[in-house]
Amino acid sequence: MRTQQKIPAVIHQTWKDADVPAHWKKWADSWRLHHPDWGYRLWTDSDNRAFLQEHYPWFLPVYDGYAEPIMRADAIRYFLLDHFGGLYVDLDFECLSPVDNILDGRELVLGCEPQAHTQLLLARQRGFSRIVGNAFIASRPGHPFWAHVHRQLVGAHRMPGALDATGPFFLSRAIDSAPDSASITILGPEVLYPEVSPYAAELFGPQKADYENAHAVHHWSGSWVRDVPGTPRASVGKRFPFWASQELHPVADGLLNLDAQRRRWASGAPAPTVSCLMVTKDRSSTARRAITCFRAQTYPSLELVVVEDGTDDALEQYVRELGDPRIRHHRLPPEGRPLGELRNEAVSLATGPYVCQWDDDDLYDPERVETQMAAIASLGADACFLARERLWWPARHKLAISCARVWEGSMVCAKDRLPRYPALRRGEDTPVAEEVVRTCRVVSVDAPELYT
Repeated sequence: MRTQQKIPAVIHQTWKDADVPAHWKKWADSWRLHHPDWGYRLWTDSDNRAFLQEHYPWFLPVYDGYAEPIMRADAIRYFLLDHFGGLYVDLDFECLSPVDNILDGRELVLGCEPQAHTQLLLARQRGFSRIVGNAFIASRPGHPFWAHVHRQLVGAHRMPGALDATGPFFLSRAIDSAPDSASITILGPEVLYPEVSPYAAELFGPQKADYENAHAVHHWSGSWVRDVPGTPRASVGKRFPFWASQELHPVADGLLNLDAQRRRWASGAPAPTVSCLMVTKDRSSTARRAITCFRAQTYPSLELVVVEDGTDDALEQYVRELGDPRIRHHRLPPEGRPLGELRNEAVSLATGPYVCQWDDDDLYDPERVETQMAAIASLGADACFLARERLWWPARHKLAISCARVWEGSMVCAKDRLPRYPALRRGEDTPVAEEVVRTCRVVSVDAPELYT
């Protein structure tokens, strides 16, 4: 009869270096507060690779070949737990009470994410009835499940995104296909994941969290549950209706062939840099979604200029942690300047010959900038607007298509043809858009799916 091994009393966490961001440190400290007699180890990126080099060198070609750092962060936990055992928790997981009683007598313990997450698009596309989170995993060393996971990692390493290659979707499939699941304990979401992600709450409405049985709570800081795939895939064969005008006089209409312009860019035609301009103030949650949309854009030459005049530094820290050289955050004194003045400041900081309004509370399809720049390039235009947009009321569960007009927020314009914004607190972009249409060669593209 096999003697059951205990889950060792040691906590593992990982970060790129030893300097854990302040807003996560308090959650990391909560685990040591509630488990004062447990060991603790923070693994850095260099630690992780050295560990694999020593104990699992056969996996290094896969590990080094991952396209995204998050894939390596996902994968390493499956090897640390196999070798050492113990408890792995993400840095954005907060401990509410000791977990000894939910681990006692068990060999491998995980938790389900909230059921609402199975209704998100990416999960529904894959047919998941449950999603097993990989942000909290406790295991005895050498559990046979990890050998199965290691094999599955090799087979999945060419999957296009972290969710399916290494993350919760991968882990859920590995559990479903495990040859022996008798010693695997899957706890309900009320124990470890009592809160839905902010994105799910926005889509489905507020969800009441029950903390009575919760030992921990996941804060979803770097969550997958935003329905944003990791690597955008360019569509093929798309054609969009357009109409163009020169100083208000119609000059052309027809169908924009996005593929044709892509071929021209691929053959060496210049793709001028577009400076996306975001003006924001203490709205880090919505601004982060807009930044996610920026990073998913298919257009090859972009920068994002973020101008913020608030007092909250959460967004600035987020941008710093992303480490994306295309994104520049500029903080201004909180002097209550009109929105028009702030937009002019953003324009002055732009380095590209084209500027694109990138509001912090809107969502953008990955092909938005590419489509509008294709229209500008194909028709020799100075500016491009979207003729229609999608209008979304999340709390009311309503989505509609707008009427056709010049939508100011969708403007992409040559910087040298852009007039200054008036010093207004609201409606500052309307007179600018009107002057661009009145004085420039402008193309309107009817593609409401590009902007929400």
